[in-house]
Amino acid sequence: MGYWLILKGIILGIVEGVTEFLPVSSTGHLIVFGHILNFTGDFAKSFEVMIQLGAILAIVVLYRGRIIGALKNFQAGAWGRKLFVNVVVAVIPSLLLAVLFSKVIKSFFDSVLIVGLALIVGAIILYLAENFMLRRKNSGSKDLIKDQLEEIELKDSMVVGLFQCLALIPGMSRSGSTISGGLFRSMSARLAAEFSFFLAIPVMLGAFVFEAKDLVISSSIELITLVVGFVVAFVVAYLVVKLFVDFLGKHSLKGFVYYRLIVGLVIIALALTGIL
Repeated sequence: MGYWLILKGIILGIVEGVTEFLPVSSTGHLIVFGHILNFTGDFAKSFEVMIQLGAILAIVVLYRGRIIGALKNFQAGAWGRKLFVNVVVAVIPSLLLAVLFSKVIKSFFDSVLIVGLALIVGAIILYLAENFMLRRKNSGSKDLIKDQLEEIELKDSMVVGLFQCLALIPGMSRSGSTISGGLFRSMSARLAAEFSFFLAIPVMLGAFVFEAKDLVISSSIELITLVVGFVVAFVVAYLVVKLFVDFLGKHSLKGFVYYRLIVGLVIIALALTGIL
């Protein structure tokens, strides 16, 4: 029984690491896989919080040079201060909604049907956002497209922050929502993704602090499962993010759009037939 719990932890750690920073919704995937593996309850919620922390640590390690550089250039007018302000501005809307409507938002997490619907809606938004960027490139406005963190303005951060609010619905995807917002604000796909990574750090750390008081660990095997899941999520997220950033410089996001549509339709069908 104990080994089976650890195996579930490994599977879910892989799912978290693969999906957290891709525009496909890690929360939605964890909810679905949790139902498939019969991994639910208080410990499952604690486990999800810990593996998300593992994924965030991967971003901190990968972008440690940028983070340290921002802290060294934190004086007024410097790019580090500007990045910090942009991140704070983008985080505020979803933070306020999460605090004000926490009970309503938590109720969404019990429905795989909501996950399926949100995957489809998020796919449509991502498709429209990428098409907007492509039209902008083809119209001769390529020089107006932002490609560096230093180029992001407060208006851009506000829009991305509003889009991030969509991610409070499981299945919408925090990464997918923020990348879409960035594309609509003339950010390149790579820049939109990198800004999304930076936003994830305070958002997910805040979620961890908020949920930490409710962590439930009732046995040594559960503790081992938490540690294993944390490490697996960290390693997988580290590898996936490196590949994803390289992918964005060469390929379209439409593959993620099609994936979301297909998975969303499958989940809806399984939910309506009572299988999930």
